[in-house]
Amino acid sequence: MNESSGILYIAFGDSFTKEGIMSYLSLRRYMPDIPVCFMTDRIDLFQVSSINDKNLIVQKIEPKHIRSKVDFVDHTPFNKTLYLDSDTLVVRDLADIFESLDRFDVALTHDFARKRKKYADVIPEYANIPYCFSEVNGGVFAFVKNDRTRDFLIKWKHYFYKYFTVTSGWDQVSLRISLWESKVSLFHLPVEFNIRSKAVREKQDRFKHEYGEQHMAPRIYHMHYSPEVHNGVYKIQSLEELENIIKNMCISY
Repeated sequence: MNESSGILYIAFGDSFTKEGIMSYLSLRRYMPDIPVCFMTDRIDLFQVSSINDKNLIVQKIEPKHIRSKVDFVDHTPFNKTLYLDSDTLVVRDLADIFESLDRFDVALTHDFARKRKKYADVIPEYANIPYCFSEVNGGVFAFVKNDRTRDFLIKWKHYFYKYFTVTSGWDQVSLRISLWESKVSLFHLPVEFNIRSKAVREKQDRFKHEYGEQHMAPRIYHMHYSPEVHNGVYKIQSLEELENIIKNMCISY
């Protein structure tokens, strides 16, 4: 990792900035020297916190809404950027994310939302994308500066404001569209890089009317019905029997 790599926070208002400072403090336990740029309209809160960090840049911005990362993420001072939402808690060193940017333009994790019926019904660019191209979560988001990511970020801002009223300012719908329409090489980080709450997962089941009945429904089960297969023994007599056994053995998503 070279000196052009850094962490970016973008926070709006008092509470989100305080939350972001707490995330920054959690980061410093494991990455004490990596450059950090913190953009906020409340730079005074850093003075109150008495933070003295030569590797921290605090920049004043004038955000218009809580999803202000869409407006300012392309202002990053770093060649390789890991953007973190204010509500993140870092519990390990994250340096290897930057190594992925030697091979890929963008790195993120899948979101629980794949293709929401609620938005597919009213946004044609979103509807035209296949279900298997899941929404991604923009709260942990790494990218390298180049022409492809510059074009992608321009598209993200365009679609965010085009459908701002429809999505109530939610940014993941426009993020999905802009990634699909861009030419970036995309790397999906494993789930442990963006662990979500139980409540967020349970929401998908409560809001089937918005997500669609097939949302997150299993597509493929992948496992042997029994270790006996490795010993040359296969006892299953019907597809129905196999299906019942496999469903009961597999983890639930």
